[in-house]
Amino acid sequence: MYPKPLQNLIDVFTKFPGVGPRQAARFSFFILRETQGLKAVLTAALKEIERQIGFCGHCFRTIEKETAGKELLCVFCRDPKRNQTQIAVVEKESDMQTIEQTRAYQGIYHVLSGIISPLDPDSPKKIHLRALYERVKKIIETGAPCEVILAISTTTEGDTTALYIERILTPLKDAHPQLKISRLGRGLSLGSELEYADEVTIKNALTNRR
Repeated sequence: MYPKPLQNLIDVFTKFPGVGPRQAARFSFFILRETQGLKAVLTAALKEIERQIGFCGHCFRTIEKETAGKELLCVFCRDPKRNQTQIAVVEKESDMQTIEQTRAYQGIYHVLSGIISPLDPDSPKKIHLRALYERVKKIIETGAPCEVILAISTTTEGDTTALYIERILTPLKDAHPQLKISRLGRGLSLGSELEYADEVTIKNALTNRR
């Protein structure tokens, strides 16, 4: 058994995506033995994130508080040139960056910050679904047309999430015909992660959404 402070650090690393106990232990011992000031740099970086990084009040993208304005909105949500009635729903922020690289999309985003797992019944409560519902409702109540693009990976969890979103938005769609719900089309192969798809594939998937 490791000393308690070291074990606590290992436990923290095991909460990172894709990091198991052995890798977490290697990370922890590396930090423990590092003599080049890494611990001080890491501590300072974490404090700076806590102090300066926030989340967009609309789409939940990470933003620098000093440049976000009083409303804490990201550059996309406050850009009048973007289509503010077209929302691409993504699992994580890196997926949003992948879509932006295609330059084929000029709408706004909604970052779920997670995905629904069939093995975790509480997972729908952990992602930003209620906020998505309220955003869509606010748009369509103005009478404007609205499109929700489910730009989610075609994995089992991704399909589960997309179907769940379609289900919670169906009452709004039934009451407001101007609401359109679409999914990425051909070009994105079954079981693929959006984050790792190339720009041409993502562009085709956006163009052929259905």
